[in-house]
Amino acid sequence: MKRILLPVALLAFALPLALGSAVAQTTTTKKPTTTAAAPKGATLEQELRTFSNWVDEKLEMNLSVVRLDWGRLQSDYARMTKRLDAAADSLPVQSKREYLGQKARYKAWAAEQGHPVEEPLPSATADGRAGTESSSSVDDAQRKLLSTSSPINRARAGDLPELYSRLVESVRTKRSRWTRTDWDNASLVLNRLNTRYEQVHDQLQIEDRARIRTLQAEFRVLEKAQDAKGILDGL
Repeated sequence: MKRILLPVALLAFALPLALGSAVAQTTTTKKPTTTAAAPKGATLEQELRTFSNWVDEKLEMNLSVVRLDWGRLQSDYARMTKRLDAAADSLPVQSKREYLGQKARYKAWAAEQGHPVEEPLPSATADGRAGTESSSSVDDAQRKLLSTSSPINRARAGDLPELYSRLVESVRTKRSRWTRTDWDNASLVLNRLNTRYEQVHDQLQIEDRARIRTLQAEFRVLEKAQDAKGILDGL
């Protein structure tokens, strides 16, 4: 009888320890949630890092098991991007490109979930015209790259595959002569197309959506190749 009771007693003692260890391990391996607010008095770069980490975290969520509060997400997005939008021209070129890229990623993801992001309209200048000198340079780039000056925010869904194709074809043929400013303006034209795509993508056939995603990816590949060439040329 003593031989039987001893193993039972040991099991009863070891089981709570094993369970406690498992709980502790689960607790320590749980990924922390990124706060949607930058530290008080944060610099623009710190705010960009907070926003970038926030976007990365949201896009990694498994939507089949996570119930999202879209109202809060949209509120957090609007709050974080408000100051960054206003001061984007003060960011270094690489940081500005990162910011625009992260915005495009989040907006595409939100649109895919049926919650498109509505951006505020650009404020008018004192003489009643919308936009700035910066947007004028992007308008010029759009005319050269897409062969059209029509507002992209009014483009029909069916026209988008051709517009993306024109942009990428222009990049292929002209990039060898481009400056960093040319690349920045082309990236902003792409951002205009991406914003419109997010608004109307559900009106496109699956094959057109796949084509657009391929062209988006090719643009970024060509851009990264140019960045790498610039680094090597500087060595």
